[in-house]
Amino acid sequence: MTGRDAAALRGGATGWSGGAEGPGGGAFAPGRGVEALSRGAEALSRGVDAPGRGVEALSRGAEALSRGVDAPGRGVEALSRGAEAPSRGVDASSRGARPPRRGTGDPVKALLHRHRELCERAVDPLEIAAGLEAHGVTDRTAARFRHRDVFALAEEMYARVPRDSDEWHALDAPGDGSTGRPAGTAPEVHAAWPVFALLPGAVCALTVAGLALTTGGVRLAVGLGGALALAATARVALRHGPLRTPRPAASATRAWTGWLLAYALFGEGLLRAAAPGGTALPPAPSALAALGLAAAVAPGTACARLFAVRARRRLGRSRGLADFAASVRPLLLGVFALYAIAVGLVLAGADAALGLLGAAGPGGVTPCLGVGALAALLWLGRLLAAHGSTRAPALVYAAVGATGAAALALAWAARLPGCGLLATPVETAALAWGAPAAACGAGAALLLARAVRVLGRASAHACGGAA
Repeated sequence: MTGRDAAALRGGATGWSGGAEGPGGGAFAPGRGVEALSRGAEALSRGVDAPGRGVEALSRGAEALSRGVDAPGRGVEALSRGAEAPSRGVDASSRGARPPRRGTGDPVKALLHRHRELCERAVDPLEIAAGLEAHGVTDRTAARFRHRDVFALAEEMYARVPRDSDEWHALDAPGDGSTGRPAGTAPEVHAAWPVFALLPGAVCALTVAGLALTTGGVRLAVGLGGALALAATARVALRHGPLRTPRPAASATRAWTGWLLAYALFGEGLLRAAAPGGTALPPAPSALAALGLAAAVAPGTACARLFAVRARRRLGRSRGLADFAASVRPLLLGVFALYAIAVGLVLAGADAALGLLGAAGPGGVTPCLGVGALAALLWLGRLLAAHGSTRAPALVYAAVGATGAAALALAWAARLPGCGLLATPVETAALAWGAPAAACGAGAALLLARAVRVLGRASAHACGGAA
C-alpha cells in the first residue's frame, strides 16, 4: 500500500509541475507544496509506522497548493487520491491492531477475563458490583452487556466465575458462549450419594420390622439401635449429597427442626393423651411418620440433584438474568411437583406395608397428608439452605414449630378446671388433620414462594450453590 501511495503522490507532483506553466500566475505557488509533498512521499515510503508524518506533510502541502492557481487540476485530484490512500491504510492498520473480539454471542466472557482477579476473590455479587463501579462501569455500560444495571451484571459474573485454572482456560476457548464449567454439571458431591440417600429408608424399614417382631428388652434395644442408626445415616445423606449446605445450620434452626421431627413422631399421641379419656403416657411413636420421612430422603436428594444439574445447564445457556429466571422457575415448580408425587407414593407404600406388619397406628389419608406436608416443608427449607438462603427456613420452621407447641399447650391446658373450651380448636384442627398438616402446608407454601424468588437468581447457583 505504501508503494501505491508514493506513486500517487509522485503523480500529483508531476501533474502540478505540468500545470505550473499554465495561466494565472500560479508558477510561484507550488514550490513549497511540491517540496512538502515530496517529503510526505519519502516518509510514506519508509514503512507502515510512518504514515502519520507523511499525512501531516501532505496536509501542509495541500494547504500551500490551495493558495496557488487552480490550473493543475490533475495534480490536485491525484494529490487527493494520494492523501486518501494513506488514511485508509492507517484505518486498516488500526483495525488490524485491535485484539480479536471474544465471544460476540456472550459479551460477559471478555468482562470476566478483564476482571478475573476481582471475580476470583469476590465472596458476594455486591463486591463485584463495587469493583466494576470503581473501574468506571456504569449502568449504560452494563446495558451493552445485556443487563439492566451494574448489580445485575455483577450477579451473573459472580455466578459464572470458574473455580480453577482449567475452567478459566475452557472459558477462554472459543465456543457457544457457555460458562467455564461443563454444561449440565452441578456442584460436585460424593460419588456414592445415591447409596447414602437410600440408607435412611432402609434402616428405618428394618427397625420398624424389628419392633413389630420383638418384645420386651429386645424391642427396646432394637428401637434405640435403629434410632441411632437412622440419625447417623440421615446425617451422612444430607452432608455428602446434593442437599448439603455451604455452612452449618444455626443452633436455633437445628432446634426447631428437631422439634418438628419430634412432633411428627409423638405429637399426635400427646394430643390424644391430653383429650378426655385419652391414651396412656408415654405415647408410642408414629411408625408412619418415621418410615415416611426416612424414605422421603431418597427422592428428596434425587430431585435436588436434578434441579441443580438442570439449573446450571440453563445458567450456561442463558444470555441474561431475566432469561435465566424465566427458565429456572418453571423447572423448580416441576421438580417440586415431582418430589410431592414421589413422597405421596412413598407414604402410600409405607401405610400399606405397616398394615401388613400390623404396626400401623391411625392410618389413612389424613395422617399421610400431615407427614407429606412436613416432608415438603423440610425439603424446601433444606434446598434453600443448600443454595445459601437460611433466614427464611429458620423463620418458617420457628413459626410452624410454635404452632405445634401451642396446640399441645392448649390441649393440656384444657384439662384444668373451667378450661375445657380450649380443647375445641385442638380437636378440630390438630386431631382432625393429624400431625399439623395445616401449619406445615402453609409453611411449605411460603417456602415455595421464597424458593421461586431466590433460586431464580443466578448467584444462588454459583460456587457450589453457596450464594
